[in-house]
Amino acid sequence: MLPSSRLDGLKAAFSKIGLPAWFIAIDLLWVAKPQVLGVDARHYQRAATAWLAGENPWAVTEAGIPYGAGPHTLLFYAPTSWLPIGVSTALWMVVGIAASIWLVRHLGLPLWWMLFPPLTHAIWNGNPQTVMLAFLVAGTAVSGALAAAVKLYAVLPLAFHPRRLAFAIVVLAVVLPLLPWQAYLDGGFSVGLRLTTAWNGSAWRVPLLLPPTLLALWILRRRGGEWFAIPAVFPATQFYYVSTALPALVDRRAIAALLALPVPLLTPFVVIGLAIGPWAKQQFERRDRRQRQAPEVSTPI
Repeated sequence: MLPSSRLDGLKAAFSKIGLPAWFIAIDLLWVAKPQVLGVDARHYQRAATAWLAGENPWAVTEAGIPYGAGPHTLLFYAPTSWLPIGVSTALWMVVGIAASIWLVRHLGLPLWWMLFPPLTHAIWNGNPQTVMLAFLVAGTAVSGALAAAVKLYAVLPLAFHPRRLAFAIVVLAVVLPLLPWQAYLDGGFSVGLRLTTAWNGSAWRVPLLLPPTLLALWILRRRGGEWFAIPAVFPATQFYYVSTALPALVDRRAIAALLALPVPLLTPFVVIGLAIGPWAKQQFERRDRRQRQAPEVSTPI
C-alpha cells in the first residue's frame, strides 16, 4: 500500500496536471472542429430573426440540422436580430465565454475547468447552454426563471426546488402568448427532428435504464442529483448537456474525468453508481438499528 503522503501527492498531480491534460486531449480530438465554431450561436440567431420576420423558426437549418430549441429561447436572441449575423454570432460567443468564466470561478474552480469537454463543446459551438447553467448556479428564483427561458429543459433541475420551479412556470406563462407555440406543436415539439441528429447520451437511449436512473436521481436529491438530471434523463441530449453536471463534480475529479468522454450512457451509469453507495449505507444502518432494538432472547438451560 502506498504511504498517505505519496497518495496525496499523486492525487494533487492528477488534479493539477493529469486532469487538465486529459480535458485538452479530448477537446482537441473531439470538440475543437473548425467547421462547427459558433454554429449554434448562428443557428439560434437565424431562427429568432426568421420568427420576427413572420417565418417558421423550426424550418431554419444550419449544416443540415433543423433548429430544435423551445419557443422561449427565441426571446433571448430577439434583441440582437437587427445586427449582421456575423456580429451577433461573435457577440453571443463572447457572452458564452463570459458566462463560463463566471461559472467556474463561482464554483471555486481554476479557469482551466473551462476545458471540461462538455463545457468547451457548448463554448465552441456558441450554445446558450453556458448562460443557462450560469443562471441555474446563481440559485435565485429570478435566475431560475431566466434559465428556463433560455433552455426549457432547465425545469428538470428546478424540479428539485419547487418554489423556484413555480416561479419559473409563472414567468414562462406570462410571455407564452408572445411565442409561436402553434408552429412548435405542429413540429411535434421539434423532438422528432432532433432525435435524428442528437447525440442522445441519456437513459432515453435505452429506455430500460430510465426507472433505475430516475430512482438514483431521487436517492441523490440532496447530493447533487439535480445537476445530473438533464444529461441523465432528458431525451435527445447533446454532449454539451453533460456540462450541467459540473456543479456536482467540484469534489468528484475522477468522475469529471469519466464524464469528459463523449460516450453515450455514461451519465446514467454514473448516477446509478453514485446512488448505490448511499442506498447500501442506508440499508446497512437500518438493519443495524433493527438488530440493536430487537429484544434479547435468553436461551433456556
